[in-house]
Amino acid sequence: MLQELFRIPTPFGDFPIFGYGAMVLCGVLVGIYLLRKGAVRRDLNPEAVSDLAIYLVLFGAVGARTWYLIQFRDQVFSGGNWWEAFALWKGGLVLYGAIAGGLLGFAWLQRRQQFGSTRDLLDVIAPALAIGIAFGRIGCYLNGCCWGGTCPPDFVFGVVFPAGSPPAFALGDGNFPSPTLHPTQLYSAAQGIILCALLWLSGGRWRSRPGRSFALFLALYALGRSAIESIRGDHGVLSGELTVSQWASIVAFSLAIYLWKTAPERTGESDTSSENG
Repeated sequence: MLQELFRIPTPFGDFPIFGYGAMVLCGVLVGIYLLRKGAVRRDLNPEAVSDLAIYLVLFGAVGARTWYLIQFRDQVFSGGNWWEAFALWKGGLVLYGAIAGGLLGFAWLQRRQQFGSTRDLLDVIAPALAIGIAFGRIGCYLNGCCWGGTCPPDFVFGVVFPAGSPPAFALGDGNFPSPTLHPTQLYSAAQGIILCALLWLSGGRWRSRPGRSFALFLALYALGRSAIESIRGDHGVLSGELTVSQWASIVAFSLAIYLWKTAPERTGESDTSSENG
């Protein structure tokens, strides 16, 4: 955990650089790089795709924050400080909200201005979104949010958050370190990295069935997210109940099946063709 990476001296005082915000920014930059490379592989205009990416980041951020404020409204507004709704540098983004907001923004932008084939664009977006998730979850780890449930002290992946951290306050009085917890943030980051690599390597092979790369992303992310949710410890869920994100995973998985089965077949190209890039 490292909420504040460093401070930049300015004439108006030191400007803090937060770990969460820095990781989100890194995810956006790496994601845009992959978008441009992917656009070239799909014969799309990389400049247009880059412009689209900026809009999608904004729509995704609004969606992620809105979902968080609705789901955790009692925690955010418990002190009566409405400015907390805008404190993005402290964390508080829900990834399913980012995906939903980004898809809604994508649909709206496509109606106003065609950036290219919708399903090809979704396939190009998939690995960029996966790596963005990875960086975002590393940011969650640095921020101390989205922690996992307790695990045995000798568990090889177990982590202990320091006194004064969110888990220390949630699971005690904050004066002592947290119990040993599952690093669910890092599990999710690993999932994002693996998904990004898989989607990037397989994207060229499915060029003749546009939309299948994004369908694969949705399906695998939904399965992994649902499993990780079962060991999250930052929000209480009664035994036998599903979390909000697990319900969202069911919707995402259903959408993935639809996109996979309805992927059009582009004539003149082979499913097994590979592409460089």
